[in-house]
Amino acid sequence: MKDFTDLVRALTGLTWPVIFGLIAWRLFPTLKDIIRSRGFTVKVGQTELTVQEMSEQVLRTTAEIQSSLANVSAERAPEVTPETRALRAILWVDDHPENNTYEAEQLRTLGVTVKIAKSTAEGKRAINATSEPFDAVISDMGRSENGSNNANAGLDLIREIRDQGYDVPIFIYASTRQAGRISEITAVGGNGATNSVSQLFKLLRGVGEFPRDAD
Repeated sequence: MKDFTDLVRALTGLTWPVIFGLIAWRLFPTLKDIIRSRGFTVKVGQTELTVQEMSEQVLRTTAEIQSSLANVSAERAPEVTPETRALRAILWVDDHPENNTYEAEQLRTLGVTVKIAKSTAEGKRAINATSEPFDAVISDMGRSENGSNNANAGLDLIREIRDQGYDVPIFIYASTRQAGRISEITAVGGNGATNSVSQLFKLLRGVGEFPRDAD
């Protein structure tokens, strides 16, 4: 009898998890649609915002902060800014562009067009296909090229761009170790390297003003 009682108690303990699991399974498509549509809301002070509205405001704010920091740096060192012009278009080469989504969206918020390429070959095609030249190129260092890992893909990209006679500023945006290879990067014609988003914005600001700042 004791064994039977223990069995009933054990089954009873499993009842709620099973019921919850069934409910979650039945509601999963609906929950997925809600998450995809960013239908949740967040209360900020007396205002209720959707997650999408909140994320857009955070993106705008951080983009403005990055821009302000870059502008302060440019004002302190005017000699690094060759001319006053707008930084309108950037080519960003990285086989994992999702890792740079936030940085790219910050630039777009500031009025910069960001073209994404996932390989050196794709980047070269983008350069050759555009009617208006890019104002800067950003690249990671190591990436998958033609089915194998190329630890020096960033250097190869710089070489190939320079061999075409294209003098666009090129920056490596990668890990601390890879960005530390600055002597190799500049030796093949690169213009800088960093693993910091704020430093990246400073490097770009050294090329030209962000369009929203120039307007």
